[in-house]
Formats: sequence, structure tokens, C-alpha cells
Amino acid sequence: MAEPRRIIHPGPPAPDRLSAVPCRATRQAVTLHAGIPLLAAMTDAVDGAAAWFDLSGIDTDRLSFVRPAPAPGDGHVAWYSATTTLDRARIVCAGAHLGRRDGAAFAHTHGVWADQIGGLHAGHLLAEYTVLARDVTVDVVVLEGARMESAKDPETGFVLFRSVRTGKVEHANAVLATARPHEPIDDIIVKIAGDAGMENATVTGLGSLIGTKFADHAAVGSYATEVLLTKGCLSEGQVDLQAMSVGFDGPHAKGILARSANTICVTFELLLVRDQPVS
Repeated sequence: MAEPRRIIHPGPPAPDRLSAVPCRATRQAVTLHAGIPLLAAMTDAVDGAAAWFDLSGIDTDRLSFVRPAPAPGDGHVAWYSATTTLDRARIVCAGAHLGRRDGAAFAHTHGVWADQIGGLHAGHLLAEYTVLARDVTVDVVVLEGARMESAKDPETGFVLFRSVRTGKVEHANAVLATARPHEPIDDIIVKIAGDAGMENATVTGLGSLIGTKFADHAAVGSYATEVLLTKGCLSEGQVDLQAMSVGFDGPHAKGILARSANTICVTFELLLVRDQPVS
């Protein structure tokens, strides 16, 4: 097997390649209200708690997003495109970590959306500039004991989410984690689960990969791709991942991630929730 591609970040590699915080996860259905920025609607729906949101099947009045773009020449390995704003777009599938940046709520959101004539777009949704067309009920996983907090990352030069502990919890059933560049995504998930004593778990998350290789689809070749895990399952130490990926140009792709073939580009934010045994 060919060696995975590597890229050179501007800062020294951090000694700790993984931040993983045990926490308590509770699944809920909440209502997002129209007429205010999506970020505010998400924050209000969970009373400011840390959470993972499934934002699929949602109509918007206005939707703003960016997609990955080549390095701008300032030391970053990649950057973002100019902002695109769509009127009356529909979010087809998206996921978001709700955390904190500079003391205020912040959401990191990746997904796919359709414009008014059905054209599909993908990338990084700007929740603070997106407004829903109508109230909608969505599924969330609310977290106790951990959350994502943004900070400047010396290795990559980006301001990134990092999982942090917010308090002690009894009977943790989940792990909120962030992983660093060049770690194989499936291997890091297995490590997170093993360290937490999880044999079976549901995996959600988003981040970036150095290209994206699928088992059932042509690869996305851009050296920086934005990725959303659309389905993730850990079973007895083996992980199966399905994902959406978008690169610098061309359409997005969806499929089953090839095993041991995808390494992290800048960061990957993960939530593992222990599967409950069937009684």
C-alpha cells in the first residue's frame, strides 16, 4: 500500500496528537426557530449546552458557506473560498458541533445543500449568517462534562476547536475528541474507543482529510478536503465510516471511506457514543 500523503504545517508538531474527554451524552429532539441566525437558534434550543446537531432536511431563507481552497501563501496549508450566499436553499444533510469561541457560542458545520434549481453544493456552512425559513425539529446529542472550545493552534496556525473537560460526570457513555494532522482517521477512532473501554459505539464528526479515498467511489484528490461523517459504526474494534467530502473544485462525493487510507489534514472533531445493549 502506498504511503499516505503528508503536508507541512507552519508550526512544530504538537506532542499530544489526540484530545479525548469522557462525557455524558443525551439524545433529544429540539426545535430550531426561524427568523434568527441559525447559530442563535441552535444555542437557544439547547440552552447554550455543548451538543452535536443533525441538521438534515431543513429549508432556509438564506444560507452562507465556504469550501476549501488552496494555500493563500501565508503559511497555512489551505484556506477557505470566498463566501457564497444562496437564497431559499435546502440543507440536504449536515452535522454541527456546537461549542464556544472567545466566550460566545460557535458552531462548526459541514454538509450538503441544494439551491433553488436543485444544484448541489457542499462545504463549511456559516451558521451565524444562515437563517431558517420555518421552525423545524432536529435531533441533537447534548453533552455534559465536555465541550468544544476554540483556540489558536500553533502547529497549523488555525483557530481550531479542541475538546475540553467542563466537569466530572458519573457513568460517562461518550467521548468528545479532537485529533491532529496525519493521524489515520479510522485508527484514531479505534484508539479513542479502546482508551474509553468501548467495544461498540456510534461515531459522528467532521473535519478535514488529505484527499479522501473511498472504497466504493472515485477519490477526491484535493490535498485538503472538508469531510462530514454521514454514518459511523464501531463494532468490536472495527470501524466502518461513510462520509461526504468536498475539495477545491468539482462536485462533492459520498461513499464508504477506504480503510487505513485517509489521514487528517488539519483537524478532525469526533463524538463517540456507546451503543446501549438490546435487552
